[in-house]
Amino acid sequence: MSTDSSTGIQSAEIALDVLTRLAELGGAQSVSELGRSLDMPRAKVHRYLVSLERRGYVEQDPASARYRLGPQALHTGLAALAEVDFVKLAADGLDALSGAIGQTVFISIWGQHGPTIVQWRDARLPVTVNVRVGSVLPLLNSATGRVYAAWLPEDLALPRALAEWDAQLRQGADASWLLDAAKPPADPAAALRAHWRATRERGYATVSGHLLHGIDSVSVPVRDAQGGLAGALTSLGLHGGFDLSPDGAPVRGLLAAAADCSRRLGWRA
Repeated sequence: MSTDSSTGIQSAEIALDVLTRLAELGGAQSVSELGRSLDMPRAKVHRYLVSLERRGYVEQDPASARYRLGPQALHTGLAALAEVDFVKLAADGLDALSGAIGQTVFISIWGQHGPTIVQWRDARLPVTVNVRVGSVLPLLNSATGRVYAAWLPEDLALPRALAEWDAQLRQGADASWLLDAAKPPADPAAALRAHWRATRERGYATVSGHLLHGIDSVSVPVRDAQGGLAGALTSLGLHGGFDLSPDGAPVRGLLAAAADCSRRLGWRA
């Protein structure tokens, strides 16, 4: 075993490389397949697999001789996930995010009544709005709500969204804003599904003055280890001074921050 106080233990790093690649490939893998993927001799890969098997991090299928992750890998992964909290993780970088993009930012989670703001950071020049920590945001006309509607299971999001739609119509509102369309769709459910699909493909949601007059907003999902929606990062600012374009600082900054949070929560795109 080679050791160096400044560079670490090389054999341990190689063993972790083998374990990581096995996890990335998914399912049971042969020694030869792992060797090709790692560009490592088959005999060398096998030696590391034997050591990992002894510690329970991998296990071998007696019938096929292929290797898969073992119970100790699962236990270690679950222990790491138990130490990760989305709100704390995202909140640690919220001040830096607000400073980097020069806009107000906040964190939300799915609460009992819908998307709920749990952390808030004002920009250097605060924007006066009537939403703050504890506010529950609508699914249809807020960027945050549109993220939850697009990434939550449809059986949870669709009934709530249609109830909001009906409430808007009963109040006599022009519901064409729902999908940024010229006129309300004939089939709201189908239109919502198409809109949410487009939002997922784009990777973020935006609104311009729908919820708060003169305020633009963009929101980005944060995913957990299973690919579920852990929460959302949102930024807002004054219309005319807030860049909603894909190359704008708010969109790029939120996407990068959300990707980092998702990665640290265990999500692999």
